[in-house]
Amino acid sequence: MTGCFLDSNAASKAVRSFWLLGLLNNSPWVLMLACATNISAGGVALVFISNIIPGLMVKISAPYWFHLISYKTRISMASVTMGLSCFLVGCGGTFRDELKEDSDGDRDSRNGGDKSLGLALELVGVSFMSFASSLGEASLLALAGKFDSMILPTIAAPDSYRAISEGPTETVNVSRQNFEQEYRLDDNIDETESEVNTGKLMKQGVTHQRTCITAFSSGTGLAGIVGFAYKALFSEFFGWGLSATVWSAMAFPPAYSLIYLKGLHDMDNSAQRLVQPEAGPSSSLESFLFVDECDIHDNSLTRRRHGYGGEESGSALEMSNTDITHPDTMQQLQTDLSVPSRNITAYERFQLVLSLWRYTIPLFTVYAAEYMLQAGVWSAIGFPVTSATARAQFYHYSNWTYQAGVFISRSSGNMWTASITTLWLMPFLQIVNLYFFWLDSLHHFWYNYSLMLPCFFAGLLGGSVYVQGFSRVNMDMPMDLREFAIASVGVADSLGILVADVLSLFLQSCIYNKHGIEGAVVDCPVNM
Repeated sequence: MTGCFLDSNAASKAVRSFWLLGLLNNSPWVLMLACATNISAGGVALVFISNIIPGLMVKISAPYWFHLISYKTRISMASVTMGLSCFLVGCGGTFRDELKEDSDGDRDSRNGGDKSLGLALELVGVSFMSFASSLGEASLLALAGKFDSMILPTIAAPDSYRAISEGPTETVNVSRQNFEQEYRLDDNIDETESEVNTGKLMKQGVTHQRTCITAFSSGTGLAGIVGFAYKALFSEFFGWGLSATVWSAMAFPPAYSLIYLKGLHDMDNSAQRLVQPEAGPSSSLESFLFVDECDIHDNSLTRRRHGYGGEESGSALEMSNTDITHPDTMQQLQTDLSVPSRNITAYERFQLVLSLWRYTIPLFTVYAAEYMLQAGVWSAIGFPVTSATARAQFYHYSNWTYQAGVFISRSSGNMWTASITTLWLMPFLQIVNLYFFWLDSLHHFWYNYSLMLPCFFAGLLGGSVYVQGFSRVNMDMPMDLREFAIASVGVADSLGILVADVLSLFLQSCIYNKHGIEGAVVDCPVNM
């Protein structure tokens, strides 16, 4: 069976679907963060912690059970849990709303218990949202990597392959047997060699597609803005309480599930059927969605029909026969969809997860630094700092600005490719950013709303590491390990957020202590 690619219309539909799914997957999660000061004003990090621990458990365990459960089942689980989360948080919020309105004496005697019950329901609901968002994110990132492997790579300079090739140009039928015999990857290839192979392809003008990963990342980036805007719209403009605001977000889960089913599920199933050895002739749906490699070479009419060049189309993706069939290119691109996922033991999975440290450490570091900013430092800045209203305003404005930077950088995945060195440099810059805000929150040497500039910079750094990190995993890893590797690397950002949330409790407390502000939920361990 020859390798197949998504046709141009199907690829565009997949990109749109991933963008919408990224938006819907993360918007309710960000909404919970936006409501953090309403849920627990003196312990914002408590909400952040509840919004990360269940998700961390999902991502830690993902390498060992994701392959046993279909994408459809996982997305359905995420959708149902997302709806349950909104319901519980809304129920918890009703206790707070009732306490504000009820002045009955008997009711006042139970205020403490009702308030605690309301907070407990809210935190449990936030935990469910963490589970849903992380399950969806890990699944959809892996699926995006899979779809990117089904989109033709961009070849900017096809003549370079003619120069490499020897002998006359000829059409080669790249069958599964030929692929296994001539173009098989070395199972023992290490990460350094994989990166070198990626670099060679880039120098030759071949760019791995990462449009689906970038689309999903862009959607999650915009979700940061949408989540905070959603809260501001309903609570400030319409004057709704926490319960009504969160309950209205229950419209997100069904839309989320529907977009997956209509936009990606059928195409993914078609791809699965195409790669089964016993599969028969392609169905009409499969024939429409996929274009065979050899048809791209042999039939200019087919190429024009699918938007891949030819005299009439003038597409930048136009390739000669040798472009795609050169052994070096074929070995490194690995676009033959008949390559199955590698069957490895649980211990081998664990070893592979550890071997991904070159990607996980930058993700962990940048997320730890930026969430210490959000949950710890920014929640203790205000003009003046002694005003609770001023602190709440800065918290929201800083997060809006930060999310704008995240959206821009996560949408730039197709514009540039970060080297491993650059991937490690950006988290270091984020640590410098954290240190600056920490000193400024204590000494107020730059203390006005122009601080939005470094807030925006923090978003640019965080978003860039996210999209570039996952893109590099998809580029550097062998095709039969890409889905597994992408799902595994996702644990790094969640672990970084958890560490940041715990430390942020003490950061916020120490800043409060420095300025004589009450309300912190923990004591500062040092004398400020």
